[in-house]
Amino acid sequence: MRFLLRVLSPLLGVAFAAAGALLVVAVARHWSGRAWPDWPDWSWVDRPVLVIGAWLAVGGLFLLVVASRAGVAQVLLDDPADGVRVVTTPTSLARVVGHRVRAEDGVVDVSVSASRRKVRVRATSRLHDEASLRPRLLEVARAAVDELPLPVRPKVSVVVISPKDRISAKDRP
Repeated sequence: MRFLLRVLSPLLGVAFAAAGALLVVAVARHWSGRAWPDWPDWSWVDRPVLVIGAWLAVGGLFLLVVASRAGVAQVLLDDPADGVRVVTTPTSLARVVGHRVRAEDGVVDVSVSASRRKVRVRATSRLHDEASLRPRLLEVARAAVDELPLPVRPKVSVVVISPKDRISAKDRP
């Protein structure tokens, strides 16, 4: 959602700048009192002006909806008391899981992405293959998530990348 806003914001800025330039030109044309060649003489009630205005209004409403949904993602934690709300971010949840998985033997690198519903762990190992390391890392990641006071447990998935799992080109049939 943030990406969409980052793309649409400059486009909207350019559109406003172009509309401002057209307004300056229209005011200058009106003050000069002369009609310019090949310039349409539209008023506010002409069809092209109304259509452009309607499209701008629809585009503005779309941007408002997109901007309202692009807030900071939050992961709810159990409330410690009435009237107290505790939240964390998916990034913090990913860091907690990532620190635990990095501490395991044989793990070279870890990439963790998290949301309210899912925690994805991608670990790299040079010593172990996926069949031997994945169950252990899945248990560690689930234990890290289970220790947090989350009202709804996210699904945890682990993928292990290991050179031992790769089949060399000469071993392929």
